[in-house]
Amino acid sequence: MKRPVRIWLGRGLWALLSLGFGLRRVIGGRRNPPADPRSVLIVRFDLMGDVVNALSAAVAARERWPHAHLAFMAPPAWQPIVRRCPAIDEVIPFDGGTVTHWPAVLDPSAWASAARVLRAVRAREFDVAVSVYGPIAGAVVALSRARWRVGYRAEAPAWSFDQALPGHRHNGGPHEARLATNLIQHTDPAWQTVQAETESDLAADLPRPLVVLHPGAAHGEAKRWPDEHWATLARELEPEVGTLAVVGLTDARRTATELAKSAAIHDLTGQTSLDELIDALAVADVVVSTDSGPGHLARALGRPVVMLHGPTDIAIHGPGDPTSRALRVNLPCGPCYNFDRPAECRFGDVLCMQWLAPEQVRDAVLEMIR
Repeated sequence: MKRPVRIWLGRGLWALLSLGFGLRRVIGGRRNPPADPRSVLIVRFDLMGDVVNALSAAVAARERWPHAHLAFMAPPAWQPIVRRCPAIDEVIPFDGGTVTHWPAVLDPSAWASAARVLRAVRAREFDVAVSVYGPIAGAVVALSRARWRVGYRAEAPAWSFDQALPGHRHNGGPHEARLATNLIQHTDPAWQTVQAETESDLAADLPRPLVVLHPGAAHGEAKRWPDEHWATLARELEPEVGTLAVVGLTDARRTATELAKSAAIHDLTGQTSLDELIDALAVADVVVSTDSGPGHLARALGRPVVMLHGPTDIAIHGPGDPTSRALRVNLPCGPCYNFDRPAECRFGDVLCMQWLAPEQVRDAVLEMIR
């Protein structure tokens, strides 16, 4: 479906939901927040990195309500990550995109599945439900029958929440993890939110230090660092470190092939499950990554990360943790990522990534190792 049509359909649905939620508020009246909630639902859809950053809300909820049963709703693909967050008691698998993305929006079975999930959530009548980001998560929370619903006012239809916080995501704004945390309480976000379960075979008998490279970028070509820069980085790091490894899905395979031509490197692209990727990242001494899910996951595992930024703003999309580093080249046109579509360069040259020198990345890695 053409983008303008999708936009107008979305606006129409937004208006209808706002009207319905407004009538519900008039009929039901205002409510008070529970003093000591026994059950809490947190909802976050979208990409791996988004879900990883939202785990800080779960940690904040566990600190604020230590005896509550904490459920986290996220896409099924990211269950292995969410279940490794010690603060979370239960993972509810559901992907809001299954009923909003074309052509799934026309699939009756997708809507039937969504209705079953929503009925199950409504039957539990959570004490608190929190929408971390977006209109789909906001609609789930608004329809959840929770006794107290929380979210950002600008990110969902009007009257979706009992506690509608001001603010929204924008370049130069607070970090994603801080925005998630502030929905629960105004404290600093937790940066290490995920635990490894087993010692990865990757670390067995390999010389240290171990530097893991992740060159993939699933949400936009403009996030990619050039293949030749990765190859140069690998050549310059090889005599300085014990072991180099490259991880990622099929989107990183092309770069991994080029890296193997330049340096002795363990190529694990496309060869690990998400569980295995978590365990591999957990034993790295330093992880070098684009602004992508595995980069944020490495930070959540407590690993030092050097994150490479072009179109995305470090303030909101960087690793966040002060023990990590975020690198970018400042250009007048950036940061240009606008949150509602994949990161692409409107000029077609992606100079912000091309001009990020391999030597600068190498120096950051060696500084962390030393």
